[in-house]
Amino acid sequence: MNKLQHQVSPYLLQHQHNPVHWQPWGQEALQQAKDEDKLILVSIGYAACHWCHVMEKECFENQEVADLMNQHFINIKVDREERPDVDMIYMDAIQQMGLSGGWPLNVFLMPSQKPFYGGTYFPKAKWMNILSSVQNAFVEHRAELEASAEGFANAISDHASLFHMMDLDSSPSFIPASLQIIVGNMDPVFGGMNKAPKFPLPSLLKYLESTPQKLAQHTHAYQASDVQLSRMAQGGIFDQLAGGFSRYSVDSEWFAPHFEKMLYDNGQLLEAYAAASQRSKNPLYAEVLVQTIHFLKSELLAKNGLYYASLDADSEGIEGLFYTWSFEEVNELISSLENPDFYRTYSILPNGNWEDARNILFKKEAVLNNTFKDELGLLLAERNTRIRPETDTKQILAWNAYVLSGLVSTSQALFSAEIKQDALTLADAIEKHLLKPDGTCLHQATYSGSPIVGFLDDYAATALAYIHLYLISFDKKHVEIANQIVKKATDLFESKEENFALYHYAQNMDNELIADKVEFTDSVCPSSNSMLCEALLWLGLIESQINCTMRAQQMLETVMSKAQSNPAYFSNWLRIYSQWFENPQAMIKFNHSFVMDQGLLDSLRALNCTLIPVDNLPQDKHFLVCVGNHCLAPVSTWEELQAQWKEII
Repeated sequence: MNKLQHQVSPYLLQHQHNPVHWQPWGQEALQQAKDEDKLILVSIGYAACHWCHVMEKECFENQEVADLMNQHFINIKVDREERPDVDMIYMDAIQQMGLSGGWPLNVFLMPSQKPFYGGTYFPKAKWMNILSSVQNAFVEHRAELEASAEGFANAISDHASLFHMMDLDSSPSFIPASLQIIVGNMDPVFGGMNKAPKFPLPSLLKYLESTPQKLAQHTHAYQASDVQLSRMAQGGIFDQLAGGFSRYSVDSEWFAPHFEKMLYDNGQLLEAYAAASQRSKNPLYAEVLVQTIHFLKSELLAKNGLYYASLDADSEGIEGLFYTWSFEEVNELISSLENPDFYRTYSILPNGNWEDARNILFKKEAVLNNTFKDELGLLLAERNTRIRPETDTKQILAWNAYVLSGLVSTSQALFSAEIKQDALTLADAIEKHLLKPDGTCLHQATYSGSPIVGFLDDYAATALAYIHLYLISFDKKHVEIANQIVKKATDLFESKEENFALYHYAQNMDNELIADKVEFTDSVCPSSNSMLCEALLWLGLIESQINCTMRAQQMLETVMSKAQSNPAYFSNWLRIYSQWFENPQAMIKFNHSFVMDQGLLDSLRALNCTLIPVDNLPQDKHFLVCVGNHCLAPVSTWEELQAQWKEII
């Protein structure tokens, strides 16, 4: 029988009425496979996944398919966002097999949980053939399958031997070369990595934005960032009516999105656009920030103060129906004859600019949406009467932490007290619902049965977010929370291998996982180890914890040789190394007990540097300027500080 009815994951609940005898991932299902000596089918997806829905309708809702699955397999459904550790292991296994990864991810395991075959989306006929072939192979060629599964299981564990330590002190500069490689691989017209589909990759944008001005001119880093950020803001990937970004564009022009909206994208893109807005003062970026925050608060903010995970791509069973328009629908609200500029600006055509004669709102020029505020308001009001896409109501810690960091960055870029308060409110909700007093983190706020303990990205992203908040709030509570979280993380996730500086992704307390994974590449989200590395560097600086600084340096030394060979997928690591070591920014520590009036505080912030409240300055000294790993003499007055500042810039 189907055992998903008591789950809280919207994705699992979508499958609770399938005739397939689905079970959630856990000891009960895994033990049953051993007891009955049956193969395991692990099927992994997420609520906003379009092709997951398609395969469900074609295969998992079909009784003939279900009978075959139920007869021969223990069928386990996994929400990849609820159990990213399981997804990480079996996605890696598929790639070790030389197959393309993606979702839905369907992997066949021996009763021992070791994988031997799999794939992504399969139509009904092909799926049934695969089910029969796999079962026949299990009966007739079990020894070969066992050997194959053993090999894949051994190949997916991450060990220190995969890494080559690099002496960073004696290495020549490689940041300029990495930027040139990245910019050289980006689309010079539309931005982004030069291929389709296109993902925003916020960590890469943050790396470009972090580049010092002279180096940015030499490598064209700011230019590459501006092209992408502007084109994305103009594109269909950005919701021109209600704000917020879709997960990716299926084409190279950011025109046609895959319409699901993910919390992790929008939280991270706030940071990227905030950095670009501070640098360029481009009003388009400021508008994107305001509209994206409005989207988050109006469509994903829950009553408990946390943010939901995503909005589906589909509504009424059709991808993008909620977001697209026929010419006639628009013309009924806004006359095409009387408003030709509006139609031209948003590329609205009589026969549609997309599939099925429908239009995606897409700006060919960087016009502010505020220019057509009234017209867009009419469309939004009409759209709000439509059947909405489903909301995935999971509240995931790491993703809420991305939003917290994004709100902090935006409050600084726009000088907004209101957005700063949004950040403080979210921090309180995270502390209340997802953190324990000893620094232990939960992965999500609601769960079935036992709580899902936090993964390394939950710990690292949250510690970093509270540090970011501390740097604008100056409230000791926030850095104390970050300190507790980092101490707990370095204890819970430390590798058992001697002299291996990186940390495991999952705790694996019950040994229900067949491999220990170390997440170190930066992709759509920054790697958990890179975020922890940066949190350690901040705590080393703020709290004068030398052990934190040294561990972070060891992490960088472990990864940097890989980063040089493939910089686009180590962009967060490279940004950290650049900002902290190769191109360190000047920071001003000030005595936490020193009371500054608003005028002095504004003068300090006008220097465009990071202000760090500390407790370890000499009693009669109020300021300490630090650049990289060295600091100037502490001083007492604003005038002395100004004189020092002029010397270093």
